[in-house]
Order: sequence, then C-alpha cells, then structure tokens
Amino acid sequence: MSDSRTPRRPPAASDPRLEALAEDSGYEVLGRIGTGGMGIVYRAHDADGNDVAIKMLRHEIADDPRARERLAREVAAQQRLRNDNIVRILDAELESSDAFVVTEFVPGPTLEDAVRAHGGLHPEAVREVGLVLGETLRVIHEAGVIHRDLKPSNVLLRGATEGDLSGFDPDGDGLDPVIIDFGIAIAAEESRLTSTGLVMGTAAYLDPEVVRTDRTVEAGDWWSWAAMLAFAATGWEPFGTGRADLVFLRAERGEIDIDGVPTELGGWLRSALCADPAERATPEELLARLAELDLDRYDDPGDTEAFEAGPRTAVLPVLGADGAPAAGAATPTDEVEGTGADGATEALPAGDAATEALPRIADAGEQPTEALPRYATPDDPPTEVIPVTGTPTRALPVVPPSAGPVGAAGPYGAAPQDASPYGAAASPQRTAPQQHSQPYPQPGPMQRPAHGGGQTAPQQLAPQHGVPPQQLAPQQMAPHPMAPQQMAPGQGMWAAPPAPPRRPLLVWTGHLLIVALAALAPYISLGVLLLLGALARTWERSHRSVTAQRMRGATGSGPTWAAGLASPFRFLLGLLEIALQALFPLVLGLLVGLALDAAWTLLQGSPLPDGVAFATAMAITLLITWVGIGSRTTRDGAHRMLDAAAPDMLWGAIVLVLLLLLLGAVVFALVAREGMVDYLPFPQGPRLDDIALWRR
Repeated sequence: MSDSRTPRRPPAASDPRLEALAEDSGYEVLGRIGTGGMGIVYRAHDADGNDVAIKMLRHEIADDPRARERLAREVAAQQRLRNDNIVRILDAELESSDAFVVTEFVPGPTLEDAVRAHGGLHPEAVREVGLVLGETLRVIHEAGVIHRDLKPSNVLLRGATEGDLSGFDPDGDGLDPVIIDFGIAIAAEESRLTSTGLVMGTAAYLDPEVVRTDRTVEAGDWWSWAAMLAFAATGWEPFGTGRADLVFLRAERGEIDIDGVPTELGGWLRSALCADPAERATPEELLARLAELDLDRYDDPGDTEAFEAGPRTAVLPVLGADGAPAAGAATPTDEVEGTGADGATEALPAGDAATEALPRIADAGEQPTEALPRYATPDDPPTEVIPVTGTPTRALPVVPPSAGPVGAAGPYGAAPQDASPYGAAASPQRTAPQQHSQPYPQPGPMQRPAHGGGQTAPQQLAPQHGVPPQQLAPQQMAPHPMAPQQMAPGQGMWAAPPAPPRRPLLVWTGHLLIVALAALAPYISLGVLLLLGALARTWERSHRSVTAQRMRGATGSGPTWAAGLASPFRFLLGLLEIALQALFPLVLGLLVGLALDAAWTLLQGSPLPDGVAFATAMAITLLITWVGIGSRTTRDGAHRMLDAAAPDMLWGAIVLVLLLLLLGAVVFALVAREGMVDYLPFPQGPRLDDIALWRR
C-alpha cells in the first residue's frame, strides 16, 4: 500500500462511513494519506487528540466477507507482535461492513518514496536499516508469523529528514524503519499459499522458491528483506520490473543488478539472493556479516584508455533509398575535405576516401527493410525476448469448474492425472519434459503494478496469442482475486489455528508458584493445576470457535454469545481431559518423590521435609502435562489467558510482580513452617508418614 504519511486531500464527503466513524467512535478524520488494492488509509485524531491512522476497506468491497477476512487476518497477525519497529494496532471493528483498523500514526515517508525521491541511500544507512529490519523480522518469526509481503512500500522511515536520506551522520539519530501492512501475513504452520497455485506477493521482492513450490516459509521473508536492501542501496529493483515471469526468470538465473554498491555489500547481496535456498547463508550469518561489512571499498574500474585521433576524417557519401549516392552528395570520384593532424581542413583526393559505398544486392521486387520507431517509455520498457534454455514445459489443459469437488484425479473431478495441478505426475515441479515441434509460445502480458508501487493482489496472466484458453497451464489461468477459492481438506484458514503470543517468563513463573505451593499444601496445588488447565482449554476452544465463525463471514455478537453459552460444557470437558492427562504423571511423580525421600532417609538417617516429596511430584506432573500428548490446547489457552491479562509490557510487568509476590509469600510460609505440610482440605486424609514405612 502506497503511503506517504502526509494528508493529500480531505476525505471524500460522499463516503458516509467517515461521518459514522466520527459520530460513533470519536475519530476526527483529517485526510487521506494512502491507498491500496483493498483499503484506504486516513489520518485522524482520536478522542484524546492523538494522531492515528485509520484503514478502511474500499467502499465497493466493504460488504464482501472475504475482504473482511483478510482484514481480520491482518489484525490477528499484528496483535501477536509487540515491537517498536512494527506498527501498533490501537482499535479495530471487523464485524460490520464499516470495518476499520486503527493504528499508530508513523510520521515519515515509506522506504520506497524516500529512495525514489533521493536515489540509493548511503551504504551505512542501508546497513542501519537492514540490521533493524532483520532483528524485527526475527521477532515476527519467533511469534509464529510470516509477513509474505515485505517490500519498500510496506516500510515507513519514522521521523526521517532530508539529511537522513541524502547522507549519513554517524552521530545522528539514524533511520528508524517501521514495518506495516500484514494483509497477507499467515501463521508459520499454514505454509501452503493456496489450493489453486495462486501466488500472493510482489514479483520484485518474491522469493523464486515460493513460485516453484507454492509454499511460503520464513526464508521467503529473508529473501524479500535482502531484495529491499538491494533496492535501498541502488535505487532500483535488483531483478528489474515489468512482467512477473521475466522478473522470476532473471532471479532464477542470478541476473542481479547491483552496480555501484560497495564490493563487500555486493557480495553479501548475491549470497542472500541465491535462487537455490541451499546456497543461501542463514539469517544469523547474514545479520552477523552485514554488521561487519567494509562499506568503504569499491571495485577498481581499471585504467582509462586514451585514444589518439587519426590524421584526418573522411566525409562519407550519403546514399539514397536505392543505394546510389544522393544528388549533391560527395562520391568516391569527388574531392572531399578532411581534417589534418594540426586541425586544418584539407582537400582529400578521391582515392583517399576511407569508406566505400557498397552496392545493395536484393531480389527483384523485394522492398528494402524499413526501420520502425521504438514506441516505449521509461515506465514501459520493450518486451525482452527470452531464449529457451531447455525443453519447454507442456501446457496443461484447464478442466471446467463444473466437474465437481477436488479429488485425487483433478481439482474439479475426473481429469487425466497429468492434467491435474495436484497429481504427482502433473505438478509443475514434477511434469516430465515433452518435445514440441512448434516453438514454445511466449506468455502473455501480465498486469503490471503502478510505478513505484507493487500490486499485492494475485498476479494474473493474460491468454497467450494464438493459444486457446483450454491449453493454458493452470497457473496461467489465475482466478479473479475475489472469486471463492477451493480449499483442500485440512488446508483451511483455521484447520490449524495460529499460535497465540508467547509469555514464557510469566508461564514458568506460574509453574514455579504451583510447585512451591505443592510443598506447602499439595491438595490445594493439585486443585489449582486442574482448575487452571480446564480454564485454559475452555479459553482456547472458545477462541477457535469465535474466530472460525467470523472467518466464515459471521457478524455481530452471535459468535461471542454462542461461545459464552457453550463455555460451561467446554469447562466440564476440559476438566475431565486435564484430570485424565494429569493422572499418570501424578502417579509417576509420587513414585519419584517417595523414592527420593526413601533414598535420603536410608542414606542420611533422617527424612527430608515432607514438602520435598510433594514438590517433586508436582514438578513432574506439571512438566508432563504441559508438554505431553494433547497438551497443545492447554498451552495455547494458557498463553491466550496471559495475553488477555497482560496485553503490553506494562501489564506484563504488573502480572510478573504479582506472581513473584505470591511466590515469595509461599516460600516465606514454607520457611516459617519448617517443611510441615498442610493437608487442607483433607486434614484427616493419609499423610506421608502413614505410607513411608522406611521412616519408622
């Protein structure tokens, strides 16, 4: 999405959604600051007068549930990320046709606008931007998110000045990049892009491995990161622009255009942008090498060779259309003037003419070749003829969509195995080469993005000239961007729900608190474990239910009410499940705790405090329940509960302090009681001394 972050014009008065937004939510819209394929971004003031950016769907697609689904994915992805270099979401409304997302306002140009206006950045500024974006990208991946659309127009340079962009001040504040627009981001476990071979992304910054395999992984984001740095260093895309198939071909061949960059930076970019993922350096290696590059050394262009002027230059005759000398033109039999070594003009005899006009030989009736003018602009370069480097791939027929659902024989029903983009023999990566007697047809023109932009919508290839649509390969017949997509079983958006934001410090502090509580009051500690486990499983199942219904187009508070009504039943089910999960680990933990107590008593002659055996049993029970079979729902639910209780660093610090205070209170009680265990709420129940025969 192109975004210069300065108001360009007042909002359109014809869109009533802006007035409703001001009345219902208190946002004062100041003006439009950016547009994209699906959304419009406005600058606004919130109720407190703070600058914010509001993204709304285009009016013509606002009622489409698939557009709102993509907006919801963007919000879900960014809510899992908390970093100063990732734009923060402040508010969102996703359940109505007036859906919008409110983010912090980041003053400053996009990386693309800055480079287009000022040219390539200073090499040190490129390194600075690269290191910050690289560390931010690691945060994104650690949260289980893949961005999929990293490009210069999706990076804002917060507070960048003209001096920051035209040079580099080692004592200055430097450039502060911020990543925006997670519109096509996905969870890391949802690696397949689509079920129809539809590639999402921007060709100039899209990893060719993604195009080959139709799967996106974290390595694709690192490719885009390196391509962005190449653009920032040179001022142009590393593999050119234009038709996507030509860009991908140049990337596959390694035809990178990074002339003029420092020597070591050029080598670094080539290693990061290898077409073969096996030949690329790891992200950790790339970041370490980028920080150590020598950016002051450039390739030596060699000595400049001076050419000496000859004694004289002959005037060549002007030929007419028939090859004969034109009327009035000098001929080899005329005297012409030349230039001597001293600069004087002298007459050359006919015999000294340097160039002889050769007669034109042509068949009778043949017309001379006419030189056609070149109709091209800088924004629309002429078509490049790409030689065929190997046996062309056979074009596969397209099966009509009325044949039925996706099956083993084809995407829509009965079809030859080699015609199915899903069959083992028909995959574009596995199709056996076929010999053709006719030349391989060149692909038709692709919809090109606007200059400086880059379309994130699916790339579409037009039909080839002279080739019926039925003979085009499936990947050349991409569906309309808003057409329903056929999803293979198990590949739906919520087949494997994305993992929640992680709170490892809070989680393990809570675990330590439960273990310490077991040394003081084992029955209460076990009850807390079962209660929290049941709540976590209920929370996660309710979250999945609400999100799945909203992704299917449900609006209003219906999904929330349905989840609330089902919560008691989910809690009872979760309690039963967590009890069954903890049963075997509890027995195992008790056996280990008793064995430890018996060994200590027999070896030392005095028993351990009773709390040691119970703490050991609870530690083993908690560990196996947390990482054992069927524990993912419990883990994800626990992290979501903590994320709701501590949505930012301030609340996270508050919750951590409370947990540490509780832990300190339990430890203080343990020391005060000198290891004596309280068997509440079963004070008359069996005690450790009753079953520890080795203590008698």
